Amino acid sequence: MKTWKIKSYDFDLFTVLLLVLTIVAFLMRLYQVDFLTLWVDEYVHVDRARYFPESPLFTDDNNGILLTMFILPLFKLFEVSAFWARFPSVVFGTLLVPMIYLFAKKYFNRNTAILSATLVTFSTYLVFWSRLSRNYAVFAFFFLLLLYFLGRAINVDDSFKQRKNRILNYLKWQPKYWGVALIVLFLSILSHQLTFLVIYGIMFYHLALFIDNLLHKRFNFLSIEAIITYFLFIFSAVIFVPSVQEIFKSVLLLFLPQNVANWVLPDLARLSELMKTEPYKTFQIYFGVLKHDYNSIYWLGFAGFIHAMIRYRKAGYFITSIFLILFLIMSFVFREPSLPRYLIYIYPLFLVSLALCVDMLLSFLRKIKIKTEYAVLAAVVIICFLPTAKASVKMVESKEHGRVADSHLSAFYFPNWKTSLMRIKSRFGKDDILISTMTAYVDFYLGKKSYHFRQRRYDSTAHQYVNFPVDTVNPNANSTQAVAKLLDNSDKAWLVADYYFNNVMTDPETRSYIISRMKFEYGMSNQYVSVFSYDKTNPNTCSNMVFEYIHSENMISMAYQFERPTGGNMVLLLDLEGIFYDNEAIIMFNNAHSVGILQSQGALFRKNGDSKSRQVYAVPIPPGIITSGRNTFEIGLNNNSLYEKCRFVLYNMGIQAE
Repeated sequence: MKTWKIKSYDFDLFTVLLLVLTIVAFLMRLYQVDFLTLWVDEYVHVDRARYFPESPLFTDDNNGILLTMFILPLFKLFEVSAFWARFPSVVFGTLLVPMIYLFAKKYFNRNTAILSATLVTFSTYLVFWSRLSRNYAVFAFFFLLLLYFLGRAINVDDSFKQRKNRILNYLKWQPKYWGVALIVLFLSILSHQLTFLVIYGIMFYHLALFIDNLLHKRFNFLSIEAIITYFLFIFSAVIFVPSVQEIFKSVLLLFLPQNVANWVLPDLARLSELMKTEPYKTFQIYFGVLKHDYNSIYWLGFAGFIHAMIRYRKAGYFITSIFLILFLIMSFVFREPSLPRYLIYIYPLFLVSLALCVDMLLSFLRKIKIKTEYAVLAAVVIICFLPTAKASVKMVESKEHGRVADSHLSAFYFPNWKTSLMRIKSRFGKDDILISTMTAYVDFYLGKKSYHFRQRRYDSTAHQYVNFPVDTVNPNANSTQAVAKLLDNSDKAWLVADYYFNNVMTDPETRSYIISRMKFEYGMSNQYVSVFSYDKTNPNTCSNMVFEYIHSENMISMAYQFERPTGGNMVLLLDLEGIFYDNEAIIMFNNAHSVGILQSQGALFRKNGDSKSRQVYAVPIPPGIITSGRNTFEIGLNNNSLYEKCRFVLYNMGIQAE
């Protein structure tokens, strides 16, 4: 392979490719990294770093304390911002590229290494989680680093040399790597507690070696592989036999808090219940990640594990045991909570397997005398143009909030709080009060405290949603009475609400009170966040009956019922704000007939041409589409690509006969 010398360093094609991939990975993960509003889970790390030392770094919910520790100095040295909150994830998401190269090169070959690095670079799944202030990119890096040194320590690469120490010769372990492995193990645990599952993978790796020895008639029932296999059976009994588990749990509680012991030992009764009701739910979630990231070639990953075990034996058993066993354990044993992000720490091994299969296919080209480096380069270029790479580029370039990644790769949904809060900031007075469904957003972007707008909570004992008790002493927004008191005691107030305003957490009575008492700020709201204002000196004089915010995420209203009035021609009166185009809004009568709303049907439009202003639209109802008695109508957004970003609000409605 041709090399290039720069000063005292030699660069060949693969080294150059790795440098290019690392730079591309960094730019993809960094570009517009602060565009999306910080999501609620990101504040687990952001708020701990932001308020240290006034509040502690270590909390029960902070299962990625290592990321918080990386964010802390950035906030102190530079500024508290979404960019610096997400920057450590960008760095470790980028470092995963050279890390997987070193891993695959050590245990397999350079072709697989550069192909693995390419797959990591353009993986939509990995790119997405490398752009958030969550601990998953950090976790993926340190877990792979742990596997690298564990593999060296237990002699996966067959580099062990005979020593004078009999115990070391028996184990064939390399102590110089154990020290580093233990340090990295600690860092990985600080990234996420799921690290402890590596124990299962290592034990099953030795079981695979033990079975391999039996199949090849290398009987040694006192080998290290055999000893660890026996221990695996004992360990499984402790975990899965109820009576044994109870004894072990009582011992464990002498050293660990109960919540930790409960987390380490699976709830067998709960597992039995889940196996009856939804046995494959968690498996399907994790399999969805494999299927929907590199969806066009994902099946090669399964073939790659088989090829690895045949061609590389110990290294093949190693990655297969770690990935397959942990995948199954998380799918059927430690299966709650189950979200796509929890697969991230073993997902790089699947990409290594996929790369191994691609390298196996490239061997055909080598047989027809095509140089290895050219064949690998061609494969790298092809990966760059796969749908996955295009999806990743589109994701980082997007100027939209909402669901930015496929739901199989992430359950995160990003409401655009930042834009609405910045608009409030320009009009906010020092004595104004704030109410919000998500207080963390208001605190971060405005630097102000807000009252938490929730009237209901889930009662885990009663297994249903119940109202908060009415608190008449402390200011709060947990009941209609409390919200009314807040407004009565303030000159100006703001309510900022996302989807919680329309779901079960909001009491319908409180919602109706807000709609009738506060003014909806159309220009300050967006399809994700609604802003309401209250001004005692200029109260809301419009008595709103309903509040239907129609946009691309909520394209149609609820069905409203009405009786056909007596008389001749009928007109539907709609109090709307935000109509810009003819037929932007359509009305569906009785699920069968649709009528478009024209600009000229609004009184204000006829006066001054301001079609966006709130006004009453008198929409003639064509004869024959409603019947005597009860009828229904729904108002919705025209399902036309020209109107994708349109939105409007329905406040009142009525029907009359002319």
